[in-house]
Amino acid sequence: MKQYRFKTTIIVAMSICCAVLFASCTGNFEELNTHPTNPDPTKDMTEAERVGTLIPSMLYLMHNFQENQNQMIEQMVGGQYGGYFATTNNWQGTNFGTFNPPANWVEYPFNTLFTKFYSNYLTIKDVTEGKGYVFSWVNIIRVAVMLRVVDTYGPIPYSKMGGGQFAVEYDSVEDVYHKMIDDLDESINALTVFLEENKGKKIPIAEFDLIYDGDFSKWVRFANSLKFRMAVRIANVDTDYAKEVMTKAIAAGVIESNGDNAFLPTSDNPYYKASNDWGDLAMNAMMSAYMNGYNDPRRSVYMLKTADDVYRGVRIGIPNINKGIYGTAQYSKPAFKKDSPLLVYCAAETFFLKAEAALQGWIPGGTSQSKIYYEQGITTSMEQHGVAIGTYLSGTTSATRYNDPNGNVNAPSFSSITVSWDNGSATTTMKLEKIITQKWLANYPLGFEAWADHRRTGYPQMITAQSNLSSANSIGSITNSKTRLVRRLPYPVSEYSGNTQNVEAAVANLLGGADTGATDLWWARKN
Repeated sequence: MKQYRFKTTIIVAMSICCAVLFASCTGNFEELNTHPTNPDPTKDMTEAERVGTLIPSMLYLMHNFQENQNQMIEQMVGGQYGGYFATTNNWQGTNFGTFNPPANWVEYPFNTLFTKFYSNYLTIKDVTEGKGYVFSWVNIIRVAVMLRVVDTYGPIPYSKMGGGQFAVEYDSVEDVYHKMIDDLDESINALTVFLEENKGKKIPIAEFDLIYDGDFSKWVRFANSLKFRMAVRIANVDTDYAKEVMTKAIAAGVIESNGDNAFLPTSDNPYYKASNDWGDLAMNAMMSAYMNGYNDPRRSVYMLKTADDVYRGVRIGIPNINKGIYGTAQYSKPAFKKDSPLLVYCAAETFFLKAEAALQGWIPGGTSQSKIYYEQGITTSMEQHGVAIGTYLSGTTSATRYNDPNGNVNAPSFSSITVSWDNGSATTTMKLEKIITQKWLANYPLGFEAWADHRRTGYPQMITAQSNLSSANSIGSITNSKTRLVRRLPYPVSEYSGNTQNVEAAVANLLGGADTGATDLWWARKN
């Protein structure tokens, strides 16, 4: 049985108007301030419930549920650049997969994640006066959402956000990471105290927690896991600091059980809708090439077979792609169902983070312990998806060559990495590739995590885009596109018009290159 967590109550509507909701709250501010920040379960919690109604829409920014937001962010950007999906609609010849998206597409993730989050966050901060368990919880969500923004664009406004203004100064990527980790530490400490003081008490706002049903001990584990993820991301460029963060996060408790996995419920899964109802989404050719080569038992969980009874994805970057061909049953669609939940974090990722950290000497254990973590990660993922692992750990085959029955979009062999850790005399570099490749498979469909890992390590090795249509008029020229792909998204036009001085200062002083898709982020730069 798959280890997914569903919330059986009706999903809270995402279209609540904050201004209307809180217009009548100012007359009883003292009571309002008491309940969310220092709740007494014996008292009426109406105001806390009003705060709670803002939280579900914030949670869904960790993995977008709304169909258009999911398509524009998770599918088009993370899904393609992370190697999970290929979009099959030609959209008048524009596509992230061919590196020529229109400007309004490029700004969509920023405007959606950033603006929609802070509109609710600022309200909750005002109501709670920036303290208490609700605010601590919301700050964990803030880090999870803003991590997606900073990893997509680079420097962003962070430390100055919270005063009610959106046009504020930017922070460097390094400073954003440090400040986010500090925020997680504060939330972890506050929630730990709250849990100790409220043992056995019912927390009414828990009904708005669509992931853990108000179990804040699991939110503490989630926060520590985010810290661990972030520390590994920056360890090549900020090693001593990252090692300290890793050590503390692991000691405090990270997610290592599938029972603690973080999922968001859906009743109308957007991947299902895009692939089955619209014909706009197929599996990436990379997924079928790796999983076929490994005879991966998760294939049937991840993707559907084609009409000719094989697993076959679609290569990204096909110019003017024909949905009438590539959106049909000739190619594998994602195997999501209408009520499949959306992954936010899984225990398998923790083991792969540990495997990389041990291999690189960031935590104790070395290569021998790295192997143990690596195999734990694979085993945990198989258990999560309810499939038998069989002889997978000893597999000595590599990714298959991708052949497309329609058109000249085949791909050359691209990776010789096998599953078996001890296959031949694997070097440290080869072992790192094994870790990241298996982490990529386990983290499906978290495209933004996969894209970050590829930019940081070069792994998993990817089937590159068929065509590179990038230009200065879109996201800039993407050179060396066969190995590097897009490195970031340029800042929105709306930032240049509404926050002009600050975004221009960020590009000049913090970004480390031109505001194009070819500029590496701080943590992706090689020494």
